[in-house]
Amino acid sequence: MYHSSGITNRNTAVRYVTARRGLKLSLALLLSTSSMAFAEEEEAIVLNQVVVTASGSAIDKRDAPASITVVTAEEIAKMPAQDVRDILSKVEGVTVGRAGNANTIQIRGLGERYTLFLIDGKRVNSAPNMFRGNDYDSGWVPLDAIERIEIVRGPMSSLYGSDAIGGVINIITKKVTDAWHGSVTTDYTLQQNRKAGDSWRTGFYLSGPLVKDKFGLKLYGSWDHRNADDPSLNPNAALAGFTESDSKFIDATGTWTPDSQNEFDFNYGYSRKAHDNYPLDRHALSLTHRGDYDFGTTELKLWGDRVHNYRGHGNTLGVDQPNTAYNAGIDGKVVLPVDMMFDQKLTIGGSHRYQSIDDPYVLTGEGGTSSSVWQSALFIEDEIKFSDDFLVTLGNRLDYHENFGAHNSPRVYGVYHLTKELTLKGGWSSAFKSPTLLENSPNWRQISCGGSCYLLGSTDLKPETSQSVELGLLYEGAIWSGGVTAFRNDLKNMIPFPPNRTGDVTEATKYPNFVGFTPDGLPMFTYENVDRARTQGIEASVSVQPFDGWTFKANYTFLDAKNLSGVERPLAYQPKHSANFGVDWQATEKLNLSVNVNYVGKQYTWVPASGNLEWASKMDAFVTGDVVASYDVNENFTVRGGVLNVADKTVTRTVGDDFNVDGRRFFFSATGRF
Repeated sequence: MYHSSGITNRNTAVRYVTARRGLKLSLALLLSTSSMAFAEEEEAIVLNQVVVTASGSAIDKRDAPASITVVTAEEIAKMPAQDVRDILSKVEGVTVGRAGNANTIQIRGLGERYTLFLIDGKRVNSAPNMFRGNDYDSGWVPLDAIERIEIVRGPMSSLYGSDAIGGVINIITKKVTDAWHGSVTTDYTLQQNRKAGDSWRTGFYLSGPLVKDKFGLKLYGSWDHRNADDPSLNPNAALAGFTESDSKFIDATGTWTPDSQNEFDFNYGYSRKAHDNYPLDRHALSLTHRGDYDFGTTELKLWGDRVHNYRGHGNTLGVDQPNTAYNAGIDGKVVLPVDMMFDQKLTIGGSHRYQSIDDPYVLTGEGGTSSSVWQSALFIEDEIKFSDDFLVTLGNRLDYHENFGAHNSPRVYGVYHLTKELTLKGGWSSAFKSPTLLENSPNWRQISCGGSCYLLGSTDLKPETSQSVELGLLYEGAIWSGGVTAFRNDLKNMIPFPPNRTGDVTEATKYPNFVGFTPDGLPMFTYENVDRARTQGIEASVSVQPFDGWTFKANYTFLDAKNLSGVERPLAYQPKHSANFGVDWQATEKLNLSVNVNYVGKQYTWVPASGNLEWASKMDAFVTGDVVASYDVNENFTVRGGVLNVADKTVTRTVGDDFNVDGRRFFFSATGRF
């Protein structure tokens, strides 16, 4: 009733998986021996994994017109992860920006400001509340509530509009179930170095029907906490290690299925996250309708949230200067099967989004203490099946921005199954990112330079744009699978973040973005479109199951990320090489053992505009390894434990641009289910 993303996914299994592929898999299962049947069944599960983020409708992952990785709830349960960032850091093409220990997610060399975060397909954005950047948007959902995470690497503006230049991360929560189920999980991570902060997490999940076959409910909550590191942990005690973080969640969704053609979700969620004494809370509401009719399927979402920052942007040290941001939108689409020369799926949709912020402490210009912007869009996507083995996706999105007018984002992507196991993928896409609400607000005046200069918003800014190409070869077999993808992304009209500035009143006038002095003589600077960047590289992954109970996984990313403005120079926090290796062993029916090793190559943490790398800040490569065991005491109770960073490879801050990596830790967890 409520499983597998509701009506749309159930219909996808019937309407969109080809009869030819289903017949082949069925015959393979019937004709093979018992051991081969198991292998083919595993292959079928992989081939029929449905994803919803990479195209206008649910689609077999193998046919998806994008480079996409899926992390399932079962995989998350085996990880000693504290939050979503711990999970994403193990995915090829994804790196972690660690400036000042604020760990942010980067895709293909582009920072988190170029990554679009979605929760069940609805965007989240707390950038206006903390303009210098934050790591909040990757953590509004607790791990206990996640069904899977879909990571799309590469631009997706044709479907999602602004902010999706680097890629899209869609956190999909568990669905309402047709029988009552629940779980409670608690874990604790103990630092061997008692100067480092311990962490703990507890959460619950509950779901089931209130009215059989008509109305169901899911409810989840969590409390995650990490203690602050002792100031003496770092060699330079003036630089903080990991600060205290505290996150609380509660979320409820009701699903009403009045008949076989219609399904409604009603959702309310509250989250409160506090990092480094900056507490933000978020209230979110949404209403979703999914329809399954003779002509096709439909989806309509109305959503909104309110994010409140109790501390504000910090114009006055030690003084609370709160702000509140509001996001709201409506998204709708219809998916139409078309039989015209070739089998096609035509997706037509539109959206309208509104964003505003109230901040009497930084919005002090002529425009008043609030600022807002709206944006509307129409999009179309055509998935053309020229044969069972050759699919082409054509798409375009026309956005109309209140301040920047119309912007097109076309893309073309092809998928060709060379054999049942081997697939060739590739495509071209364009993308754009509009300036943030504050960057584009003429009444925004933000103090900077340690209090000796100001940053001003600018109405002269243009959207940042990109062109991207990729080509990949993927293999999905009964015993092993893997793939390799080459990509390149060229980004223009980049807005430097933060912009060039100085507190020196003599030098300030020489800066091209200098706009004058305040009445008390402080220089003022504005944002500008001046930078260009290029990121290119290779992503590779492999998974092998050589015999029953054993799984070996590895991935590797080569990344060449450069700022091309002026003197060519590397982008900060972008390691050229990164890799992950894991072994999973189902030792017995109840006991599972896993080993995971993570390699992060050397990286620059600050690069001067002159490109003189002798003056740059750099961190050496490091390797960490984890060992975790999981034991099912019975069908309702599981315990886990392990050692994280077994070799105790620590990284500590010595200058402001550095970051910390926790040393050896001991992990304990227990889950009860009913």
